[in-house]
Amino acid sequence: MALKTKQQQISRRDFLKTCGLVTGHAFFGFIPGGIAKTTSKQIINIPPSLALHSSDGKLEFLPPLLALLAEHGFTGTTYQTWRRHLLENDPIKNPIILSIDDISMAKNGCASFDNFVQMQKWIQAAEMTAVFGVVTQPVINGQAQTTQDESRWDMMAEWVKAGFELASHTTFHSNFNAIDTGPRQDFNTADYQAEIVDSAQLIETKLAERGIHYEVTTLITPYGSGYSYKLPHHTVHDGILEACQLTAINLVVGIVEGRKSQPFHTIYQTNAPLYLGRIPPAYTELENGERSPLAQQTFSWLQSWQKSYHQ
Repeated sequence: MALKTKQQQISRRDFLKTCGLVTGHAFFGFIPGGIAKTTSKQIINIPPSLALHSSDGKLEFLPPLLALLAEHGFTGTTYQTWRRHLLENDPIKNPIILSIDDISMAKNGCASFDNFVQMQKWIQAAEMTAVFGVVTQPVINGQAQTTQDESRWDMMAEWVKAGFELASHTTFHSNFNAIDTGPRQDFNTADYQAEIVDSAQLIETKLAERGIHYEVTTLITPYGSGYSYKLPHHTVHDGILEACQLTAINLVVGIVEGRKSQPFHTIYQTNAPLYLGRIPPAYTELENGERSPLAQQTFSWLQSWQKSYHQ
């Protein structure tokens, strides 16, 4: 698959301009999780987003949480769909994004694959959707697992058809941060491209082999890394931004920050992806030292995020 060039991305922005989507002249009323109007500028509200893993796929947690979300009028969506609806001036009402990290279709990787399958079934049964962060070549005992399980990819194709999003969770699931949360000194341009560009291309290629034209537009960073939140200038690492420019990625998802309302123009900017944050579930500590997620408390946190929108 040919890499998307910066020139191609700029031309897509020019296309949006011709459609009147990038003007600054339209006015939008407030819709929770969509576009809010102030007297001086238009802003977008970042939708509540929950960071999950296979260990959160518990019967006593995920189905009750889904029921609470549905009862209170939340609409399950994905990063791709949320962004597209904003650009189409048709924002999703009360969006909620469930992002589930660390799935892999590597043949000898992802021992918890069945847990992910169960989570997907619960979410689809609740008439919602989610984003799965794909690690394309997980490292086990120091070895990258390159051989892919084609039957798993067949399943992923069906999930995509059902409205689920596959995001890059990188190739090897490396931590992008140094101790100060700045960029790692041992990472160079080739490392970032191997983690981000190669991962996105493999996902796109595997779906293309199954007749699905698909662009990976979201990068979920491992460990929530890649964002310099401890440094004076908070920003996504330059190496990540440069690698994303070689793909169709327009959203980078971490954990810290990234929850405040943003100027509307950030949703279509071509020089850098928009950074979004997430929250983990609320947990309780069990007697055996393990943690168990709590549906009601987690829902309350997500609801508080929604209520904090600037109106």
